[in-house]
Amino acid sequence: MQTNEDLFIPRMPEVYDHADIETVFARARAAAGEPKLGDDGVYRRQIIIVTPGRLLIGKDCPLPAQLNLEQIALLEKFVPRQPVLQISVIAYTLLEALKKDLRQAIPFVDYLLGFSTLGHSVWIFEGHPSALAAGCRAADLLLVDSAMLPELEKIPDWRGTALKAMRGQEIKLISRD
Repeated sequence: MQTNEDLFIPRMPEVYDHADIETVFARARAAAGEPKLGDDGVYRRQIIIVTPGRLLIGKDCPLPAQLNLEQIALLEKFVPRQPVLQISVIAYTLLEALKKDLRQAIPFVDYLLGFSTLGHSVWIFEGHPSALAAGCRAADLLLVDSAMLPELEKIPDWRGTALKAMRGQEIKLISRD
């Protein structure tokens, strides 16, 4: 039986073997790049999480005016505002964990929301071998959750697969600390 603590231990989840995984990620990239009209009548950017079941979950980002100058400076230290980037993120995306506590599943999600607020397109997935190339396709930057690195290292030449699919050539490891 799975305990609450087990729910948040990052691991490679079982995934739905989608027949057209490229289309799933094309939709994710498109949604991450287009602001969405909210119930409040305001357009907001979103980060898009691709679950292991291949559902797309959008999380609204703060509006630029909601970030103070210190927050913006901190975000720009990691990912400058210009040029605008396509950012793929490999993180722990088990749906049950995301629903229970998004910030415990992806501890750095607030940075990802901030990057999107600054204008970058951000999509997140688990890095499964069946989706690795599609999930990295057209990315300028790949961010990898340090807790998922042991799972990725089980995949032969995961870095080569990611880099071959990417538009850019930069992979950064994000520590959970």
